[in-house]
Amino acid sequence: MMKRTGHRLQLIILAVIFLLSSVIISESGLFSRLRVDLTDNNMFTLSQGTKNIVNNIDEQVHLRLFFSEQAARDLPMLRTYFQRVKDFLEELTRFGAGKLKLSIIDPVSFSEEEDQASQFGLQALPVGEGGENVFFGIAATNALDNVAIIPFFQPERESYLEYDLAELIYNLNNPQKPLIGVMSAEPMLANGPTAPGMPSQEQIVLTQLKEMYTVQSVALDQTDLSNIDLLILVHPQDLPEQTLFAIDQYVMAGGRLLVFVDPMNQTQEVPADPQNPMAQFQANRSSDLAPLFKAWGVEYDPGRVVLDNPSALSIQSTQGQTIRHLGINAWDGDNLSDDIVNFELNKIHTALAGYFEAEAGRLTPLITSHQDSMTTDVDPFSMLFNPASLFQQYQADEARYVIAARLNGPLESAFKEGFEDMDVDDVITEQSDPRVVLVADADMLYDRLWVQSQNFFGRQVFSPFADNGYFVNNLVDNLSGSEDLIKVRSRGSSHRPFDKVQAIQLASDKKYRETENQLRQQLRETEAKLNELQQAKGSESQLILSSEQQQEIERFKQRKLEVRKNLREVKRNLNKDIEALGNRIKFINIALIPILITLVIIIVSAFRSRRREYKK
Repeated sequence: MMKRTGHRLQLIILAVIFLLSSVIISESGLFSRLRVDLTDNNMFTLSQGTKNIVNNIDEQVHLRLFFSEQAARDLPMLRTYFQRVKDFLEELTRFGAGKLKLSIIDPVSFSEEEDQASQFGLQALPVGEGGENVFFGIAATNALDNVAIIPFFQPERESYLEYDLAELIYNLNNPQKPLIGVMSAEPMLANGPTAPGMPSQEQIVLTQLKEMYTVQSVALDQTDLSNIDLLILVHPQDLPEQTLFAIDQYVMAGGRLLVFVDPMNQTQEVPADPQNPMAQFQANRSSDLAPLFKAWGVEYDPGRVVLDNPSALSIQSTQGQTIRHLGINAWDGDNLSDDIVNFELNKIHTALAGYFEAEAGRLTPLITSHQDSMTTDVDPFSMLFNPASLFQQYQADEARYVIAARLNGPLESAFKEGFEDMDVDDVITEQSDPRVVLVADADMLYDRLWVQSQNFFGRQVFSPFADNGYFVNNLVDNLSGSEDLIKVRSRGSSHRPFDKVQAIQLASDKKYRETENQLRQQLRETEAKLNELQQAKGSESQLILSSEQQQEIERFKQRKLEVRKNLREVKRNLNKDIEALGNRIKFINIALIPILITLVIIIVSAFRSRRREYKK
């Protein structure tokens, strides 16, 4: 009796010590920075780029996460994602070690917190019959009263959660607008170059960029590009060698470059020549960066265009007919890679696009053609009056062509020996980690290919019918950010589908469909047999049934009953495998684990009893 009391007292003392130790360790934060991330995609492990952005914070950033707890009570998906966002923010704050402060705020209806959320510009989602507003966004502020927000966290954007939060913190710590330089002979900017007699018409895609960035035109002969955060090079035709050298050295020095080349720029303005009516048709509308592409290991042929059947757009012919054009394409989800710049894009329009090729690993595709595609010579398109004729010679070659891609390093300079009289030692000869994106179409930047403009009570209203503008905006946003921000890539989703269950469902459904098709085929054969017998009787006695027909009809009815019975049986067995799997999981969770623990306890007790008997 004394021994049992002693054992109980020891257990109580150990339990108290364990509880006290847990509280002390938890409150002291002694091991708060120690983490083990066992999630499939390391969802709670910060990337190095995010860590660098947090480490470079100058002033403490206050993160206010607004979530309407009560109003979202009937929105389980939103509540689950809130927990995901909250956990990641806590991990981010923990790493920040005082540079980040996190507050969780519930903006109850008609409260000061709701007014605060509205003042920050967070988006309210009305739900329920009572019209309650659900807020689920974040407002970040620093000591300088700068504000950056994410108006609403969309569960569909979960894989980019780390990128969005890292970008929020970076923009707050770097409020100055990046300088975007546009180098082009085309009149794309209001202050850009124009051909003689041609009016300047700024393209909407660049008008939108001006709302977020400082955008300026760069002369074709400008050699100092060092002050530009991102250079957009559009349809470079016959660039002088000093400009090519300047672009090359800009990239070698770590500059960011977005290039739009084109085998045939249909939007290019070519002045009419009264002496030569064919001048506009015969004009060179292709562009290239041959010296740089060759040095960078990129193959691009300005004389070839991609034709793609599945993505061919319908256009109006000169006769007013609607014709599918194999060279004017709408690239959708099947063609857009899983890159952060393609998120939420539905389709991107291009016209007579080219393509890039390189050795494995050199290009990371952003837009690719279907396998049902081919390439062809560009020359016939200068006088193509009937796009339907393209189908006559069309023959897919089962290859997927890269229309747009990121360029991966290392890159070598095209001017290793220097330029003109400059010292070779002053030339930067390589770049190990380039920031370059290549696009083989320039038409996609022009309004006519993606947006319509309307006059609405004296105000211009833009209605996009494709996502070209968003694609360019995403590229600029990604390339003009910090080096660390560009390195932050998308993560997997916390959503974990039951892959095994889905596989069983697909297999069962396939089995059911196969059986159903077989049985229905048997029904069709029986009906065909009856029709043959009826026709054999002749037209004079079609209403008189022979004994053979009567027997066949009886067999048909019996067979019909059997078919229906078999179909019902297949449907009943459709979820049998899933139910069996569920029962096994229930058994493991409910019975097997307790049984194993009980067996372990019994074995340990028996072992200890034998030891005590042995000692006696």
